[in-house]
Amino acid sequence: FGAEFRRFSLDRHKPGKFEDFYKLVVHTHHISNTDVTIGYADVHGDLLPINNDDNFCKAVSSANPLLRVFIQKREEAEHCSFGAGSLSRRRKALALREDGPRRRAHLHIGLPHDFRPVSSIIDVDILPETHRRVRLYRHGCQKPLGFYIRDGTSVRVAPQGLEKVPGIFISRMVPGGLAESTGLLAVDDEVLEVNGIEVAGKTLDQVTDMMIANSHNLIVTVKPANQRNNVVRGSRASGSSGRSSDSAA
Repeated sequence: FGAEFRRFSLDRHKPGKFEDFYKLVVHTHHISNTDVTIGYADVHGDLLPINNDDNFCKAVSSANPLLRVFIQKREEAEHCSFGAGSLSRRRKALALREDGPRRRAHLHIGLPHDFRPVSSIIDVDILPETHRRVRLYRHGCQKPLGFYIRDGTSVRVAPQGLEKVPGIFISRMVPGGLAESTGLLAVDDEVLEVNGIEVAGKTLDQVTDMMIANSHNLIVTVKPANQRNNVVRGSRASGSSGRSSDSAA
């Protein structure tokens, strides 16, 4: 953009939403058809981002009395350009900037913006090393969890030796589904708990209903069929056999 300056006022006590502020900025500069990033200079002289309602309100509250806002084309913005000392680096870059044709800016890889996790492994420090507790995030989308479960039999170690008990297992993964995209669940993993509730003694339909009821924040504890990625402290005694009809989650 080069250098273009505008000054306008906002109600400090009712700044509104970031989306409205973004529209005001691009309208004021007549760049409504351009995708831009917005930052501001805080009291310490650091350049910080404005990209949601929270940091927009923080920016307005730091105005003393003016708030200096910087606009840059998103394709030219460095993802790592925000932070301590970034404003002085920006000034130096502007001072060295030459007029005339410029080469297309190189792509810079930085920290993700507006990052939304898809899954996570939790409670690693309290679970046996042969178990895995996975949290799946759907973020309000209608996309299914993307896996099917079945009932079967599992081998347990009992005082009198090995015994077979009923179990619930993952039977299929939907290609491109949420569960497959995480890489944390797999076919033949045994389901032990759903959101802290043990599935032992429950029917396949009951476990399916539990998963559907908690689908927007599902926490499932499994015993992976493939233990090669787990550090096993004790003996392994797990298996499955006997297939039946499966149920979608």
